[in-house]
Amino acid sequence: MRRARLRLVMVALALLLLAGGTVSAWAWWTDQGTVRSGAVATAVLPAPTARCGAVGVASVRFDWTSVTGATRYVVHYGANGARTQVTTGTSFLALDLIGQGTFWVTAQRQFTGTTWTSVPSNRLTYTVAAVSLCG
Repeated sequence: MRRARLRLVMVALALLLLAGGTVSAWAWWTDQGTVRSGAVATAVLPAPTARCGAVGVASVRFDWTSVTGATRYVVHYGANGARTQVTTGTSFLALDLIGQGTFWVTAQRQFTGTTWTSVPSNRLTYTVAAVSLCG
């Protein structure tokens, strides 16, 4: 009985393929799902907007706009933004005795097993010294 069923499935599959069909046209599972609209949308996480905050002796503060739905932000700073730090706030203080770098930030939204990341914010260059500069 099992061999007869297997032959029947193989013949049906061969006929389907000869007729120009695809194997994916057959459903071998029974899971059910509900689609509530004719379109499936993906969410987009907008980029934050970075700006220079207060400058001080051996420090520069950066602020950025809050992104709705963001669960954290990844700050990039230092030479070519090579250093990173994760924060849940919307500001960051770069401390250095003497240095310069580039700053930008991305927003992230965490789902179970998945992290959405925004495109990077605008980039800011800065110099940290006795008199710090940002722009």
